[in-house]
Amino acid sequence: MNDNIATGLISTGDARRLEYDWYAGGIPSNVHLGENIYIDTAYGFAPFHSEQDPGLTIGDASGAYDRTTFIVGPRGRINVGAYTVLNGAYFVCNGSIDVGDYCLLAWGAVLTDTWPSNAGSLPVDLRRQVMRAVAEDPARRLPVFAEPRPIVLEDNVWVGFDAVILPGVRLGRGSVVGCKTIVVDDVPPYAVVVGSPARIVRYLEPDDTEEERARALREYAR
Repeated sequence: MNDNIATGLISTGDARRLEYDWYAGGIPSNVHLGENIYIDTAYGFAPFHSEQDPGLTIGDASGAYDRTTFIVGPRGRINVGAYTVLNGAYFVCNGSIDVGDYCLLAWGAVLTDTWPSNAGSLPVDLRRQVMRAVAEDPARRLPVFAEPRPIVLEDNVWVGFDAVILPGVRLGRGSVVGCKTIVVDDVPPYAVVVGSPARIVRYLEPDDTEEERARALREYAR
């Protein structure tokens, strides 16, 4: 990978840092970055522990803004498409999360492919062992008790602020998730969903198809 293709990314030995970054940590080597991408700080990679390669891919001209955070376990793998904006979003991944092209994730949006840990329901002695193991782990990683289920966002999806996308969900092309919406089931293409749990309130006209793009180009060229 050419380190110069990401804005402000410089290499020092095995480390890759952002020249403008306030955070002393770097970007892990198994994070693959496309051309003309922007990352505002490497602080979002502090809880990134993926052992996959790539553990994270960010496509061309995409950006991770406002401390977007990647909380990724050893088996986790995230793929972000091209021309996608991650604006203060949180990814919790122990399996796989795929985000398409031309997507927008707003402030505080959470995508998690794993249900929260149920360590509190364990017998007291076992709970002590778990918490002791966490304390002794330099990375302070909580164990995963549930099997992750993949999350997929198709192209041109918009997720509003503080929305939560739960394990196993697929958001169809061109769909919109309203602010503070909790999504537990798949969302059809071009549907607008709101509420907790999410419910469909309307459908949008498919204006991002290849046919519509061709028509728009023809009108623009007149």
